[in-house]
Formats: sequence, C-alpha cells, structure tokens
Amino acid sequence: MINTMNTNGKSNRNKSLTNASNNNSAGSMVRDSATNTFWLGHKAVLGCLVIGTFAISLSNLIIGYRDYYLSSVYQREHYSLGLPTFQRITEINGETIYDGEYISRILHGELPFPLNNNLQRLKFRPGSLPLSSAQSLQKCYVNLTRYGNQIPDKTVMLASVSDTHKLIYRNIPKSSSSTARHAMKDYFDGNDRRVKHDELELAVYQLNYSLVSFVRDPLNRFYSSFDESFFRLGPWMGNGPIVADKPRVKKWYFENKYKVDKYPYLYEGLPTIGHFREVYCPPDELKLSPMACNNVPSIENGTLAHRFEQFVRDYDGLEPFDVHLYLQVSSLVWVTGNPLPVTKLYNSTEADKGWLDIAREKGVHIPDGELTHGRKSARRFNVSKVSDATKRKICRLMALDYCCLNFELPEVCRTADEDEAVFCALEKVPKRSPNDNEIVIQPWRNP
Repeated sequence: MINTMNTNGKSNRNKSLTNASNNNSAGSMVRDSATNTFWLGHKAVLGCLVIGTFAISLSNLIIGYRDYYLSSVYQREHYSLGLPTFQRITEINGETIYDGEYISRILHGELPFPLNNNLQRLKFRPGSLPLSSAQSLQKCYVNLTRYGNQIPDKTVMLASVSDTHKLIYRNIPKSSSSTARHAMKDYFDGNDRRVKHDELELAVYQLNYSLVSFVRDPLNRFYSSFDESFFRLGPWMGNGPIVADKPRVKKWYFENKYKVDKYPYLYEGLPTIGHFREVYCPPDELKLSPMACNNVPSIENGTLAHRFEQFVRDYDGLEPFDVHLYLQVSSLVWVTGNPLPVTKLYNSTEADKGWLDIAREKGVHIPDGELTHGRKSARRFNVSKVSDATKRKICRLMALDYCCLNFELPEVCRTADEDEAVFCALEKVPKRSPNDNEIVIQPWRNP
C-alpha cells in the first residue's frame, strides 16, 4: 500500500512538474511574441521618422536650390540685357542694400522673398524701383498706429468726378491742386462729390473710370506746405481785414489755433498781416498793393527761415497743425490705410503736360495756355537760408512719401550717416484683410 501510494504520489508530482513546465514554456512564448511585436513597432516608427527627416531635408534642399537658381537667372538676365549697371546688392556700414530691380521682381512674384532673412525685411533706396508712383503706391503699407493723425477719419473720399468722361480726380494740397480744379471744372465737366469706398472700386474696376492725381517731390512740397500753413494759422486770421467779411474762416482759426500753440516762436513779433508782409515783401510792392507781394521774390533776411528751421527741429511729422502739412500718401489711402485704386499719378512739376495727356485720352481739347489759371504765389520765406541738416530732417519726416511714391531722394539727402539716412523696406507683414498685400513697401525707419 505504502509503495503503491508512493508510486502514485511520484506519478502525480511528475505530472504537475510536466504541466508547470508546459505552462512556463507557453508563457515564455507569449512574452517573446510581445517583445518582438514591441520592437517591430518601434522600428516602424523610427523608420517613418528617418524617412520624414530625409523628405524634409530634401525639400529644403530643393527650395534652397530654387532660390539660388532664380537669383542666378536674375543676375544673368540683369547683366545680359544691358540694364543699368547698379549691383544687385551693395554694402553700407555693414548692411545689405538691394537694388530696385531685384525688389520689384520680388513684388511681381518673379523671385521669392529670401528665406534666410530672419527679419523678413530688405533695405533699398527710395526712387530705385522700376515702377510708376501709382504702381508702388499699391504696395504701400501705412502704419496706422504712427500715421493715424495724418489720415482723415472718414469713410468717404472727396473727389472731383466727371461722369461724362469717366474721370475721377483726387486732390492733394500743394500738388498743383488749383490747376487741377480749374481743369476738371472747365474742361471735363467735373463736380466735387463725396465717394464711398465701394462706389470708387466699382467705378474704377468695373465701369472703366480713371482715378488720377498729381504728386510732387516731398522736400519741395514741404516748403510750400509750411508756407501755406503758416499763413493760414497766423494771428491775422483771428482779427483784421483778411477775415472781416469771412466769419467761417475766422471761426475755423479759433477752432484750430491750439495746434500751433506748441510752437510759440512762429509768430513772435508778427501780430498783424501788415507786420508779416513787411518781413518778406519789397517796400515798393507793398506800397503799390499788398496782393502784389505774392507775385515777387521774398526779401526776408532769414527771420522766417530761422523760425522754419526751429519748427522742423521740433516737429515729429505725426501731428500736423494744418491739412497742407499732411503727407501726400495720406490723401491716397482709405481710413484703413489701404491704397486707393489709383490709375495714374502725374508729377506736378509737369502738371500742364499731365492734363494735356489726360485730355487726349478722354477726347477733350484744351486750348494752349489755358492751364495757367492755377493759384501761384511766391514763397514767403527764403529757402536759400535753410541748412542742409534741416533739409535732411525733412526728408526723414517725408520717408513714407519717398518710399511709397517711389521718389528719388534729392542730392542733399543722400547720406551714409545712419542717423540721417532715408531707406525703404520691403517687408512681410500680417494681412489686415484677405485682400491685403503680404509683401509691402514702407519706410525702413519711421519718424
């Protein structure tokens, strides 16, 4: 019995050991299988990462080659076509300056914006673009935070409109505006009208109207703008013969006088129009007729020029005390800062020729000599007394006009001094609306 039980016990233990061994073997197989699956999964992920990294590297290589290729093509075409001999880039004080041809090709989408430019800005000279003023205006970006006081807060635009000839003229003060008003009224059947944004877009883009205006070298215009503004805000506009029968002008003066109070030196010793005229008008002309003073050169000895220079030193260019001091671009954009759909901008130094060109396009005849009816007055302060440093400050104040209207800087303002230099920027900016430009023109440095 004992032997039999021992035998059975051993037999049972052997079966248990055999079953345990089989179970352990099965568990080991399961673990091995799971381990293999784990490593296979990780290998697949690693493989995808390697392939993805390779694909990205290849894409970057292709894009970089494309940029290099297009730039190379640009340089070959640029020099093989015998275009002006300026370089694609130059170096000034360690900074890269791009030529206008290169910038314009980026604007037209013929060349990509350089991907290695971390600041997303390219520097170029004013007036160097092979574009018209109207074309460069369409790429203009107006920083509303800085220039908001220069842009009328209105949703409509005052313009002279001729439905007969499908012509719209946008006035810019001190840019042959008197000649333009005369031409529109007498030869194009134009009438002043307040035009809404949608109406203007419809007229230009769908009804084939032309929207034109005249622009002027910003430095020379600033002289005339100050001269006019100085006269309009003088104390003689508050009391005296000029406003004796002009109550609305007198009212406007008192509503706006506070704007010049921050420049108290402007009118020191000039309480009346008579005192003012004695400074700049030849005595013989003044005795003949006060109005004759506007038609003869000024004799002022620097008294007015000195006040002008002091004003320029104090002026930030952002809060003009009169509409005549507004930038020209201010009259060519909406309250949103977006440019008007301008068809063409003419240079006011050739206003007569510009209006004759417009007349030919519209089938209108203007007799010879009939465009000299615009109001023209001699400048009251002596510009020859203005220093070069003041002129360069004015150019900096007018940087938006120089860049967005593609005006070349006058010789006196072409300087390598970083603090006085005026340059423009081609820049990538966030879109303010879906139809806005992403690549725009603006001053390299705002005043």
